[in-house]
Amino acid sequence: MKVFMIGAGDIAKSHGRAVVKLGGKVIGAFDVNKEGLRKYCMEFECDAVEYDQLEAYIEQADYVVLCTPPTKRIDYAEKILKAHKPMYMEKPIATTMEDAKVLIELSEKYNGKILVGFAHRYRPAFQKMVELVRSGILGEPVQAFSHRYGPGYGFGQRTLAESWRTDPNLACGMTIESISHEFNLLSALVGEFETIAANVACTIPSVPQYDTNTNMTMRARNGAIVTIGASWSSAVGVNVKGFIGTKGAVFLKGRNMFEFDEVVYKTIDMPTEQSFIFNDSYAKDQDGVIFNAHEHFFDCLLNGKEICTPLSEGVKVLLLSNAALESSREKKTVTLNYEVKNENICE
Repeated sequence: MKVFMIGAGDIAKSHGRAVVKLGGKVIGAFDVNKEGLRKYCMEFECDAVEYDQLEAYIEQADYVVLCTPPTKRIDYAEKILKAHKPMYMEKPIATTMEDAKVLIELSEKYNGKILVGFAHRYRPAFQKMVELVRSGILGEPVQAFSHRYGPGYGFGQRTLAESWRTDPNLACGMTIESISHEFNLLSALVGEFETIAANVACTIPSVPQYDTNTNMTMRARNGAIVTIGASWSSAVGVNVKGFIGTKGAVFLKGRNMFEFDEVVYKTIDMPTEQSFIFNDSYAKDQDGVIFNAHEHFFDCLLNGKEICTPLSEGVKVLLLSNAALESSREKKTVTLNYEVKNENICE
């Protein structure tokens, strides 16, 4: 497949390598950072595209990857969807629900085919966790959680200039930018949520909108308790996700924030725990993690399969992120009311 890249930063390199590994070709790239764009195009031997050439390159592509900062998406998304081209859109889809509504309108107008890049949803270790939960052997959900801590963007305030995430003009904070993964993963385990209560904190005074720590509790619609704890300012890293059911439990464990090392489970009838070793390292193989999502998108486009993480999932997750920030800001529990159009697609 021929793929066009809008945004040529660090994550775009992993997207490009995934496309090449799948037998595809990056035909061109666009970025406002001309030096970054030059280096990107050298690696992938593709064209460096100017803004006024976007429509022509979009037209040539089988699909387009949009990985600009989330506040800079609408213009590009409209060009892609208007050309009726499939789009792989990095998460979060936007930072405000107003922009999300515009994306919904554009997608409906042009019958958009969009995969939102919740790449961790496609990782084999989490797929195994979901398989065990949905098999029914662990019973009905009682509690689910995700605890993810480590030195993230801006840790120690030493890397503020290296990412849009800590740019005061572009920053949206961890709850919108990264906890989106947690909302996506945990709802896959226990279903949707009816309330949320959160507290967030910023450890970088020069970028006050950039929250780096969060702790929140949700009640799922089925009554399960769901908790998230995360930090980008922790010097020590760990990643544990879990599902506790009426008949058993399963944990996904990792050494650092995004490492998926081992899945351990036990039912009430098993004498000992059983584990599956994955050593699925985002730190050592970011390209491989992104590859899984592109492999799914290739399959959907070539074989007509349903997209596991479509635009509606991105909209839902953004709503949850904004509800968490509202809860923290106003010191209250927020009641959630949203529809789900893609429940249990990822089979």
